[in-house]
This record gives sequence, structure tokens and C-alpha cells, in this order.
Amino acid sequence: MEILMMRVMLVCRLRATVIRLLCGVMLLFALSPARAAPSEYELKAAFIYQIAKFVEWPPTGMPASTGEPLRLCVLGSNPFGAALGSIRGKQVNERRMEVSLLDMDAGIGECAMLFVTAPAEKHLERIAALSRGAGVLTIGDTQGFAGRGVMVNFFQQDGKIRFEVNLDAARHGGLKISSKLLSLARIVDSGSADPGITH
Repeated sequence: MEILMMRVMLVCRLRATVIRLLCGVMLLFALSPARAAPSEYELKAAFIYQIAKFVEWPPTGMPASTGEPLRLCVLGSNPFGAALGSIRGKQVNERRMEVSLLDMDAGIGECAMLFVTAPAEKHLERIAALSRGAGVLTIGDTQGFAGRGVMVNFFQQDGKIRFEVNLDAARHGGLKISSKLLSLARIVDSGSADPGITH
């Protein structure tokens, strides 16, 4: 286990900050007790935690005081199962991550991030409208979601989990996404003049 940790740390040091996201995901599992390879949703939970470090929320969105939690809400059925326990309580820029499970009628006012599950597809336009200007980072893992206003959407390519970013949706949501994160993403609807990129 110590050798694995040393190798991961060495890779992280030798690479540019552009792969900080991937190193963080690798470390999250390298520091866990030896066990089977992580599941799809354990990896996605780890990616969500790392992605949060590259997002700047507007003052009217995520609570301004450093003591307030950064809340990930899962809307609809929970595909993560126990995997969300691996990120609950972790620090993101001096804020502690919390996780809430919401039904379709719940408000999203206290959410900094909202994971939209596939069964919520029929509500997608309403969810996108609610998140517009509200400072809520919407996330999904269903084909076509990014094109319909979800800001970050996971997809599989060559057996690996990738993600795409809808820059227009992020801009309308009042969120700024680091160019370091965007360099790892597939960009959707990136033709706007003010895409909400920070450097």
C-alpha cells in the first residue's frame, strides 16, 4: 500500500496541474484499505468531489461563510448507493461536503451541486430553469443531458469514465469553471462570448 501511494504521489508531482483532478481520484482509492477495484459510481463520486475543487460559486449561491457545508444533492433514485459515504465530510476549499437525497418535489435552494438521475429526465427542462442563476452546479450521467442544460455530464468512452461540460449552462448558472478542468472535458455549446472560464 505504501508503494502504491508513493507511485501515485510521484505521478502527481511529475505531471502538470492539469491532471490534478485525475490524481485526486487515484489518491482517494489508494488511501483506502486494499479491496476490489472501485465501482462505476464510486469513481463518479470521487470525480464529483474533485470537480468541486475547480468550480467557483457566486456569492449568492454557495454560502459565503467558510463554516457552511457544500451540499451535493441527488435528485430521484440514488444510483450511488453507499459510494457517497466516501466523499461525505471531506473538505472542499474550507467547506465540508454533505450529501442529501431529494425527491422530485423538493427544493434545491440549499444545494451547491445537484446530481440529476436518469428517471428525472422528464423534469430536466424545469431543473435547468431552476438552476439558472441559482449558483447550483448540475451534474448527470445520461446521454444527451449536457445538450439539454446539465452543466457536467459523465459518459463512457473506451471503457473509461469521461465528462462533458456545457459552458453556456454554467455561465447562466453564475458558475465559473477552471480552465484546468475544462482541458480534461469534452465541451458542449462552447460558442458563447462569455463562457465562464477562469484561468
